[in-house]
Amino acid sequence: MPKGTRLPVSNNRRKASMKVAKLHIRIANLRSDFTHKTTTRLVSENQAIGIEDLNVCGMTKNHKLARALADVGFGEFRRQIEYKAKWYDTTVVWADRFYSSSKKCSVCNYVLPKLELKTREWDCPQCGTHHDHDTNAARNLKRLATETVLPVANQPVIVGTSLRVSDTLAMAGK
Repeated sequence: MPKGTRLPVSNNRRKASMKVAKLHIRIANLRSDFTHKTTTRLVSENQAIGIEDLNVCGMTKNHKLARALADVGFGEFRRQIEYKAKWYDTTVVWADRFYSSSKKCSVCNYVLPKLELKTREWDCPQCGTHHDHDTNAARNLKRLATETVLPVANQPVIVGTSLRVSDTLAMAGK
């Protein structure tokens, strides 16, 4: 047989490729369904949503994170949040990529000079509060959204103090 001659594809090979194709379609549909349900729930249950504008392109250059980030589909998640927020009259507050949501203490507003990605927990040197990296970032984004969109939530709890409703909620762990 001359070199480069193509043999006909066997039936078993066709069946196997159809199984793989069906599996890929199923996984794509599951991801799409999860994204739609999650974004709809977020915008329908909240008046304001605080989201960080991450440098996804830069994060995908880290070979340890690239595959996981590609699977998540941040771009689609953002697109759905934006158009569904208009439907439900929900305000979306975008924190720019240089907003220090992880490095900022959610209790006293102290900002750490440097916080590496591998550091998952840290203690505030000013007030001594123990923080989880992601939970602290979520509290700071929540405060940013409520202070920007809901000015009533930013009023002092007791006149003459600096303690605000969003601060008391953050300290209560909500």
